Amino acid sequence: MAKWRCTICGYVHEGEEAPAQCPVCGADRRKFERLDGIDRSGKDSSSTPENGAPKTQPERWQCAVCGYIHTGAEPPDPCPVCGAESRQFTGLEGSPVSLPSTPPTSGGTAADDQRWRCTICGYIHVGPEPPEICPVCGADRSKFELLEDAAETTATEDEIPAPSVDDSAIEKPTARTYLDRYRPWIDLAIEYHAHPIAVHIPNGVLPITVAMVLLAALFDWPAIGQAGVYNMGFTFLSMPVVLFTGYLHWQYKFGGNMTDLFKWKIICGVIVTVLSGLLFLWGLADPSSAHDPGAVYLLLHIALLAVAGIAGWLGGKLVFRPGH
Repeated sequence: MAKWRCTICGYVHEGEEAPAQCPVCGADRRKFERLDGIDRSGKDSSSTPENGAPKTQPERWQCAVCGYIHTGAEPPDPCPVCGAESRQFTGLEGSPVSLPSTPPTSGGTAADDQRWRCTICGYIHVGPEPPEICPVCGADRSKFELLEDAAETTATEDEIPAPSVDDSAIEKPTARTYLDRYRPWIDLAIEYHAHPIAVHIPNGVLPITVAMVLLAALFDWPAIGQAGVYNMGFTFLSMPVVLFTGYLHWQYKFGGNMTDLFKWKIICGVIVTVLSGLLFLWGLADPSSAHDPGAVYLLLHIALLAVAGIAGWLGGKLVFRPGH
């Protein structure tokens, strides 16, 4: 049986053909690539060489954080894409095949070594059961899928009956229904990280803006204060792009699941948009605030910077696991 990897989210599918749609991020079959070393009999040809002895190391390694696949005898340290450590990599092929009758040599049970993958953010958990809550994105245990021991599952996708459709229940069009018309462009935006690129605009401009406002207040410097007002306007104008690309990533890469992490990211994004617009209009309406700001004007700038920092920290949790 062949293995197919989604180039958008890293999901690995086993079957003769790639699925019509990725069950994790919703990408179509064109975004799947076939992993090498799989023959048509369903066995991994790279796991057993000609002399019959299993290899001790996989030849391909997948980063559990970003999905990057490395080819070599050992995983890289660090990951050249996201900087994750070598222990964040899992072998895709070439690992020794343990017979069911062979007891584990590590002193634990086979269940202790089971791997569970969060279908929302891709976090990999090792243990007999999935965690109650994903430590990265906050999804509950129902969002975890078992990665190992897939051979024990007797049912295949072809054997699973298609769900019955009630013709009387017609769903109303949603925002995603209209967005699906532009799916090729959305896939490109996700593949080339449109949201991380867009979010660097306010994250880079806001600290300079707050510094300008503080310098203008300390040294009675109208010119630098006015520059801060214009920078705030630039931040405000960039936020619609940040919010829209963030929505696309949330819907198509993370399945649109409203976990606590995504809820707070959305709240922070709305606060940054509202505050940056308010402070920009305030600076235009009252030019004296550029060099003689009041306490409220200064505090709102500091609060805005703090909220933007929290949003960036939450986004980092989706890329870098806590405690590593």
